[in-house]
Amino acid sequence: MKRNIIFANGAALTALVAAGFMTNTDPAVAQPTDQDADEVVVVEAPIQRQTVGRAAATGARTEIIELSRQVSFADLDLTKHADVMELEKRIEATAKEACAKLDEMFPLAPSDPGDQWRCTKRAVASAQDQLQAAISEAASKDA
Repeated sequence: MKRNIIFANGAALTALVAAGFMTNTDPAVAQPTDQDADEVVVVEAPIQRQTVGRAAATGARTEIIELSRQVSFADLDLTKHADVMELEKRIEATAKEACAKLDEMFPLAPSDPGDQWRCTKRAVASAQDQLQAAISEAASKDA
């Protein structure tokens, strides 16, 4: 089972709980516009937890809960190393914040400090392909 909770610009969007998962009720708000699509990186912070249920042999199932956040780089010039470093800092900060929010919303008992670290690393990794693509695109436009 996978739950997606989508936040844009740090504000919670209206979510609908139905059939055991969450979906965004206003996709136009959660998704970047065509004009902005090239100026954001989406960070996806995942957590996994075991739940008791009707899974095959074990009686437990793994639930993945994911929180997505957009990180804008519209104000940065990705042909400059300092601006790339700034975007990397923004991605890391957004990943940490998203993982902290997930831990607050879906606490694991007992809380393992390593869970936050793993969530943050996965969230940062989720944005790496987008980051590299944005850097490549900026370099090709500059050439």
